[in-house]
Amino acid sequence: MKNKKGNMFIYAGLVMIAAAGIFAGYNFYESSKAAKSAADVSQQLHIPETVVEDVPLYVSYPEMEMPTETVDGHRYIGRLEIPVLNLELPVMEEWSYDNFKIAPCRYSGTAYLNNFILAAHNYRYHFGTLNNLSEGDKMSFTDMDGNVFEYEVILKEVLEPDAIEDLLAGQWDLTLFTCVGNGSHRMVVRCKVL
Repeated sequence: MKNKKGNMFIYAGLVMIAAAGIFAGYNFYESSKAAKSAADVSQQLHIPETVVEDVPLYVSYPEMEMPTETVDGHRYIGRLEIPVLNLELPVMEEWSYDNFKIAPCRYSGTAYLNNFILAAHNYRYHFGTLNNLSEGDKMSFTDMDGNVFEYEVILKEVLEPDAIEDLLAGQWDLTLFTCVGNGSHRMVVRCKVL
């Protein structure tokens, strides 16, 4: 009887190890697929190198919609670059769970009104390494008209997944967030315009 119970625990443990391996393999596959998709989209976006106008249109009309470009049926508003993490990512206009599998998404706000919130999966090549950012690290967002917005990390914090009011609170020019681990918390990075 004791031997049967011991064998049962061994088999259960092996099944759990196998399931964890399958889950980790699937997450690696999804992360790799998302990284390739983001890189492909970045190659296809037509963002001007420099702004031609003396005064960008958004300065006169900060409430304007951010310009978009459609690639493979998805609308993008620009590119986020985080040099210290070696990330260059296209940013989708709207967030959804399906869009998260492709690229970071605008959760709310705009770069023009300094209330920009971006969200992404915690894939390694999306926002999975946000916890490696430090106060003072720099990043930039370039919109589809070629306007560049430079930011500096001011604060990192961890929030409960349902703390939406806390996520939206404050006078932050740019906020990045993603799930931590199994979705039990949110890693949040707050930035100010330089």
